[in-house]
Amino acid sequence: MVSPPLLADIAHPQAFPIMPASNSSPPLNLPDHRPIPEFGDTPDSGVLGDRIVAVTGASGGLGTSLCKSLAQRGATVVMLGRKLKKLETLYDVLEQSGSATPAMAELDLASHDNDDARAVAEMLYAEFGRLDALVHCAVETGPSAPQNGIDMDTFDRVFKVNVSAPRTLTLACLPLLEKSDAASVVWPLDHRVGAYVGAYGLSKSAVRALAFALAEEFEHKRAADGHPLIAINGYDPGPMRTPLRRRLFAGEHATESPDPTDRLDPLLHLIARSDRSLNGSALAWRKGEAPA
Repeated sequence: MVSPPLLADIAHPQAFPIMPASNSSPPLNLPDHRPIPEFGDTPDSGVLGDRIVAVTGASGGLGTSLCKSLAQRGATVVMLGRKLKKLETLYDVLEQSGSATPAMAELDLASHDNDDARAVAEMLYAEFGRLDALVHCAVETGPSAPQNGIDMDTFDRVFKVNVSAPRTLTLACLPLLEKSDAASVVWPLDHRVGAYVGAYGLSKSAVRALAFALAEEFEHKRAADGHPLIAINGYDPGPMRTPLRRRLFAGEHATESPDPTDRLDPLLHLIARSDRSLNGSALAWRKGEAPA
């Protein structure tokens, strides 16, 4: 099968600037997590109504809440997830609550490779011709354990789902994102580091570094208004009442954590590009202190 011309550019290294080592800038420190800026009112259908947004992990806790919120605001939601029945159930909900017809595709990031990423990009190209936002809600936790308690297979799976597969998908979708007038890639973060974070905590640190690296590498690509053509940011929503939270904190009462819908506002602003200049940032839900 012949790839669309738009996607064929991925295979050509000359499409991306290669900086000579002698002229390259020294590595930058990762930005600190910063509180959510004052974005203003939650984006409505006037802002999100014509946007095409792909969400991995669409049937998970944060992914489901985000898909519903986007559909209610008129966005075209592309649900990507590994469980077809859950996607079909969510599809029916979005179709009834939104004005745009949603789309869905099975996607198992644990077995994801370059061909799968290209297939998703080609599907998006064929259906829509562009992509306005890609949000990586899929996550694999693994056990909360010391490092010597995690076997290699578990470690590799966590990093595949949380880091390497989303990276591959993002790179495949970049030409589609460049077709948008205000594209956004958002990586949910988790600030926890240190002992007993297992492979999950390490993978989230790697995600933060990856998002920052991509933001820096594509900083030179600018929209007509001078702002970044593709904004790549991270967002740490803090603790939420999700299946992931229950797995990591089995003894916590459900009411101790907020529903994911209560933490969506900054994510919607990042998708809507409410602050067109924001790029390479790690935003965290804070109210006077670091997230728990």
